[in-house]
Amino acid sequence: GGTALNIALILAGGMGARMGQDIPKQFIHVNNIPVIIYTLQAFQDHPDIDRIQVVCIDGWEAILRGYAQQFNITKLAGVVSGGVTRFDSTKQGMDALGAVQDEDVIIVHDAVRPLVTKESISDTIRVCQREGNSMTILDCVDTMYARTTDGYTQETVERSGIVRGQTPEAVTGRRMHEMYAKAEQAGLQLDSISALQIALGMEIHFAQGSERNIKLTRTEDIDLFKALLQTERDGWLK
Repeated sequence: GGTALNIALILAGGMGARMGQDIPKQFIHVNNIPVIIYTLQAFQDHPDIDRIQVVCIDGWEAILRGYAQQFNITKLAGVVSGGVTRFDSTKQGMDALGAVQDEDVIIVHDAVRPLVTKESISDTIRVCQREGNSMTILDCVDTMYARTTDGYTQETVERSGIVRGQTPEAVTGRRMHEMYAKAEQAGLQLDSISALQIALGMEIHFAQGSERNIKLTRTEDIDLFKALLQTERDGWLK
C-alpha cells in the first residue's frame, strides 16, 4: 500500500577505460564539480523524484557519500557496490531498494549522462506509469549504413525505422520483478533493462530523449560537456 514512489537508480559502476584517465570518468571534475554531482543534481532538483540510489564503482562509495553531503544531495538513500557487468550492477542496485511496490517507478540512468533534462525525466516517469516501462529515444538524423565489413558498407538502413536509445529508461516495480524472474528462467543477462525486456518478448515504450543528454565516453566528450554547460539555462551553477 501507500503512495507509489519514483526512485532514480544511478549507474556509476564503470571504470571507463576508453577515457584513459586514472580516475573513473563519473568522478572527473568539471568546473570544480564531479561529473556525477551534475547527474545527481538533476534528479535532486526534479520534484517527482522521491529517492536516489547509486550503484558505485568499488572503493569510491565513501567519496561519493562525501560529495553528496557537500553538494546537498538529500534524496540519496543508498550507495551499493557495482558488479562485474552492467546487468549485475543494475540488478544489485534494484535488489538493494528493498521492498518495491508494484506501482513504484524505477528510473535507471547513467552517471556519465550529466545533462539529462527535466523534461526527459518527467516523460520517462509518465510513460512508465502508463505502460509499465519506458526508454528515452532520439530519431536518427544522420544517414545510417550497415557495416558490411570493418572497412566498407554496401547497405543503407532506412533511418525512419530505427531510433537511438538513451537513458533514462524505467520499469515499474511490477515489471522489474517479472523481468528478473523471467530472465533467470531464460538464463538471460543483458546490459540494458530495455534490451533485456525485448529479449523476453516485451514491448518498450518511447519517451522523449534529448540531444543535450550526451554520454561521457571519450576525452572529447568532456570538451563537449563543458561547451554545453556554458549554454545551460539553469542557475544552480552560478
